[in-house]
Amino acid sequence: MEKVSALSGSFRFNNLFPTFAKKKASLMTRLMPGWTNNKIDSLLFVPKTRDNKPVRLPRGFTEADIKTNDGMIKSYRTGKGPTVVFIHGWGGNAQQFFPLMRGLAQCGFSSVTFDQLGHGQSEIKPATLHQSIKTNNHVLEMVKKSSDGLCAIVGHSTGCITIAAARNALVRDIPLFLISPVFNYKLYFLKKLVKLRLHADLVKQYANRFAKSYRSEYQKLELARNLDKYGDFTVIAHDESDSESSFSDSERFCAKYPLTKLLVTRNTDHVRIINSESVWQELKSHLNYDDTTINFTAEIVYQ
Repeated sequence: MEKVSALSGSFRFNNLFPTFAKKKASLMTRLMPGWTNNKIDSLLFVPKTRDNKPVRLPRGFTEADIKTNDGMIKSYRTGKGPTVVFIHGWGGNAQQFFPLMRGLAQCGFSSVTFDQLGHGQSEIKPATLHQSIKTNNHVLEMVKKSSDGLCAIVGHSTGCITIAAARNALVRDIPLFLISPVFNYKLYFLKKLVKLRLHADLVKQYANRFAKSYRSEYQKLELARNLDKYGDFTVIAHDESDSESSFSDSERFCAKYPLTKLLVTRNTDHVRIINSESVWQELKSHLNYDDTTINFTAEIVYQ
């Protein structure tokens, strides 16, 4: 009887715990709405971990700090010649592009990439879409003013949104190469929110707040609304099995704007596609570089 009673007591306690957690989350939401919102903001828009190891630069790469109005970002450059700028998306970092940059250096191009705020080695500050667009504008303007000039922009994931929404004068007539683009930012954002594994009450409260601000703050930034201006100069590379961003969205856009070229890959997922052989060959072609004897390796050789 004692064992049954003990088990029964344990069972009642475990059943009460979700109720307690729910009440606690609800109380926090009522008493400290600003705190909970700021905490979730930091989880969503500062995906950088504080134990990030310093970047080991491949041969021929240099790094530099760039001061923007919002904070200090870490940038990386390699090669000589016309400049290609690489822009990562939410949760990514500059290192994702090192293999492509290293290959382009052998083809006579210069490449620049950087960690958005809150990512990689840049300053730990929130990197919302609006803020990332401002950072892009700063870097693209800096590159355009350099002696080599800007010859193409490569983006990945939500980085594609920030490219298309950049200042028109900086992007107009510049070849764009978009990898795994996110067309439905609202859905993408809500998926990221759910993955934080917060209490359902907090998720619901934050999602309602986002839904209210979406139409006024984010809807005008959706990729399709801005990319149609640059369709003549754009290649979209997307994997059929991408679980992070919908391949069908890219397919529909390219059907509507047939001058936008669609490169379809298989079994490379949302991130590995960046350094796939298909993307490498298409990028060289996009830059009008036809020498197929120069290859690249996804394995970076460090000093």
